[in-house]
Amino acid sequence: MLVLIIGLSGLIGFGTFLYCQGTAKSDQNLKTHIFRTFVKKSLESQIISHSGEGIAAINTDVDTASSLYGNGLSALLSCILAIIFSAIVVFFVDYRMGLLSLAIGLLSLILQNKFAKPLGKLGKERLEANAESIKDLSNILSGSLALRAFSLQDKMLISFDKNNKTMLKISYKAAFIAMFQDCFTTVQGLLTISGVFAVGGILVAMGELSLPKLMMIPSMCATFAMSMSTIGNAWANLQAPLEAGKRIYLLTGGSTSIDIKPPVDSEPFWNEDYSININNLNFSYQNNDTFALKNIDLNIQENEMVAFVGESGSGKSTLLRAIVGLYERNNLGIRLGNIELNSDCLPFWRKHFAYVDQKCTLFDMSIGKNIALGKGDATPKDIEVAAIEAHADSFIHTLENGYDTSVGEKGASLSGGQRQRIAIARALVRKAPVLVFDEATSSLDSESERQVMMTMGQLRKNHTILLVTHNIKSITDVNRIVVMSRGEIAEIGSHEELIKRNGLYCQLLNSSEEKENRMLKHPINIFI
Repeated sequence: MLVLIIGLSGLIGFGTFLYCQGTAKSDQNLKTHIFRTFVKKSLESQIISHSGEGIAAINTDVDTASSLYGNGLSALLSCILAIIFSAIVVFFVDYRMGLLSLAIGLLSLILQNKFAKPLGKLGKERLEANAESIKDLSNILSGSLALRAFSLQDKMLISFDKNNKTMLKISYKAAFIAMFQDCFTTVQGLLTISGVFAVGGILVAMGELSLPKLMMIPSMCATFAMSMSTIGNAWANLQAPLEAGKRIYLLTGGSTSIDIKPPVDSEPFWNEDYSININNLNFSYQNNDTFALKNIDLNIQENEMVAFVGESGSGKSTLLRAIVGLYERNNLGIRLGNIELNSDCLPFWRKHFAYVDQKCTLFDMSIGKNIALGKGDATPKDIEVAAIEAHADSFIHTLENGYDTSVGEKGASLSGGQRQRIAIARALVRKAPVLVFDEATSSLDSESERQVMMTMGQLRKNHTILLVTHNIKSITDVNRIVVMSRGEIAEIGSHEELIKRNGLYCQLLNSSEEKENRMLKHPINIFI
């Protein structure tokens, strides 16, 4: 018997170890899945979602949802085993006592289940309030300058305090429901024991049940009925983890409306033709019926320099992002040589492009590492050459640690112009055949912009260059200018050709000159 007890204890301990290990592994896999989902999330989904949702999902939601396969599941399984074992014993001893225990247990199960709906609602509200608090924190960290410039700190504190008070109220309500649950469970246990003794005593008095059997039954009847009640209790307590699971499902793709095939590593047969052909491109953003691009037909030859101009919102940036393959869509009608853009060839497609966006996003690492991101095997010499071409080398050498200087979160330790030069260097080090610049020189001074444009002029000999700019005077010598209006191509031609047409391009040019003249006539003096 001693050996048996020791053996069973060892098996139980080993089973507990395996169960805990499996739960921890499941948590890790779920967090990894969520992280990978956000990394691979489509650009459109990234735009309409908030970073706080991802943080809340990886931290709070996963920990809450783990109860589904952690303690909650363990409690349910224990209750089921206890019900099976005690029911066999009770019905074997006396079926009437078994039916009594079953009736009490079912009644308790039904009543306990009444707590499930309010607890589920409170669990959902708690998770949503926590996500809002994380969003507030994310907004504070990412928008610290704007918050101070507009004195919005108090407003953000009020919002954060409001969410915290909401969570506190939810906790109070949950505690109130838990109090009733505990009271009901205690009363139900007492009623079960009392009912068993009362009915059992009557059966003993009638001579239909022996006293030794009556003394053996109560504990098993109580276990039977209490286990059924505990199942209802456990189900009620699992409502919050179920809500967390629903949130995770929606965040990791349950709500996506775009069927995107996983990218493949194999490269398609390509004729090494870098001409870009766009045929009848119509594009609207996810969950938006309005077309951002309409009836776009455009052919860009290899080593051609093409500029895109137009009013804000005319579709210039959207068109460039579509060409680079940043929208995971099929059937857009965009071709690079003989290869058509689709989700199967995205890695192959994107490696032929180098892209600089308007924000010039930098990562919290050194300047050299930020530039090297453009090319995985970039050497220090490659990094320096790219920085020289982007006219960033001069200011980098003035820094104490040179290329090893950390740029801080989102490049906060650098000026806007310095961030743009590093982003341009990151694109140039890639040595991609097609260079795409979306307002890449907007934060540069006139001299730096002139030098960067000169560099682009030199690169056009061996690269196809696409650029968006509001400074029309800087693009007079490009091969072609594409004038866009309301998502459509209004005009195409060289600077001279468009001037002769006296159309929308001339209006934009005149508007730019008038704005410049106003600035010269009414300069803004700033005294420090």
